[in-house]
Amino acid sequence: MSTLLRILVIGLLFAACKGTPPDPRRDDDLTSGHVLILAEEEFRSVLEGQRIVFEQTYADARVDIRYLPQADLLKALMNDSVRVAFTTCAPGGEQKDYFRSRQLSTPMVPVLVDAVAVLTGPRQQPLTLTMEDLTQRLSTPGSVTLFESTGSGVARTVVDSLLAGDATAVRAASAAVGLDSLITRLERDSSAIGLIPFALISDLDDPACRAIRERTRLCAIAPAPGAPAVLPNQSTLADGSYPLRRKLYALNVEGRSGLGTGFVSFVAGHKGQRVILKSGLAPQTVPAREVMLVNP
Repeated sequence: MSTLLRILVIGLLFAACKGTPPDPRRDDDLTSGHVLILAEEEFRSVLEGQRIVFEQTYADARVDIRYLPQADLLKALMNDSVRVAFTTCAPGGEQKDYFRSRQLSTPMVPVLVDAVAVLTGPRQQPLTLTMEDLTQRLSTPGSVTLFESTGSGVARTVVDSLLAGDATAVRAASAAVGLDSLITRLERDSSAIGLIPFALISDLDDPACRAIRERTRLCAIAPAPGAPAVLPNQSTLADGSYPLRRKLYALNVEGRSGLGTGFVSFVAGHKGQRVILKSGLAPQTVPAREVMLVNP
């Protein structure tokens, strides 16, 4: 080998050794790398289940999920590091302008159906309410209606469903300092009702969900006077008979086939929908059940 050729080979080997290693946050793909995702805080339980199964399935994937109240999540969307958000609310004008300035589309993939659960204290008789009753309670001073926290997506769902989006019509509602504070108030005040995400009490295999149900009563809701009143459960969310439903969407602004897109595809796919089914919420797509018949 000539001296010149030997020098060229050594130079190429040296350059290869000094090459920049892949950055998992930038060089990720559908099943490997590192991604930050935002999510509304009431869906922590079901999304943590998704994250665990996804990372067990794909050993080179790391998914960090930051849980926020809906109001804070919508503000945090305007951050270059956010590629996916799980929310019950579509981006507003400010967020849309931001994404448009970055030439990003904002596809929203539906992944599950949740609901607003209406609770009373444990000593109160089972209560049946209509949507009209709830509207009247929210707009009549002196009524006691509680949300579990400020910035919750439940308040927005209720205003949109019952008051045509007019938040100024709410004259008899307040936010508790967390779910435990709301339940304590219901235990003390028999006239109060609480409005919480059904996702917080949907999984009857979860001791925390069962503990909340033991301290409260779940109200049946009718869509109109004279119509049947139903309780929220997986079946009434799936068939649409419970009137205070809402969907959780995956907002994907990644703009490429990265790990965020891979995680959304997993949650919306067969395995992810089975995780949702186990949580007691209604999956967007009911997973097929394969049965093999064997002749004896």
